[in-house]
Amino acid sequence: MKIKTTLNSRTVSTRMAIGNAILDELENKEFSEIRITDVIKIAGVSRMSFYRYYENLYDALCDYLDIIVTGYMIEGGEAENPDVFMRLEHIEFSLNYFDRYSRYFLSLNRHGLYTVLIDAVNEYMMKNILPQKKLHMYELYAYAGGLLNSFLKWEEDGKRETAHNVALMIHRLFNHPGTGGNDDF
Repeated sequence: MKIKTTLNSRTVSTRMAIGNAILDELENKEFSEIRITDVIKIAGVSRMSFYRYYENLYDALCDYLDIIVTGYMIEGGEAENPDVFMRLEHIEFSLNYFDRYSRYFLSLNRHGLYTVLIDAVNEYMMKNILPQKKLHMYELYAYAGGLLNSFLKWEEDGKRETAHNVALMIHRLFNHPGTGGNDDF
């Protein structure tokens, strides 16, 4: 997979346009039916620009998520302090942040591309949180998968609960006495 992860605003704008064009196409087609020609036309970019960043559409979807996660790390403070990730306030922030990109998450999930999401979440935890925390990788996998699945279900159900209430439930689950969790996360 050939992905450029620079945050130059011009490159991010082009890459996000490509990702949004794929999402537009997913509204009416299956992922396997989408053609690069259609995506570049919708995105308003050249074929050369597409191939400057990606080898295929799957890479573009992964990169779109990489841009989202990079913004998440910066806005949520995890770039400087990975200790915030299991705190109640940060769980609520996570739900609200990813809500901004609900179209992306729900489209991928609806089209059977959940693996793009869970692979990215797992990779993020292993690269960014595991080296910083004294947790076992299974605890991180459980937390990451639980947060992703809770977020997807919350979105699919029309966000009937507030982000705060969902965050409280997740926080209690992973910080409940006797489960190994504690409020020092």
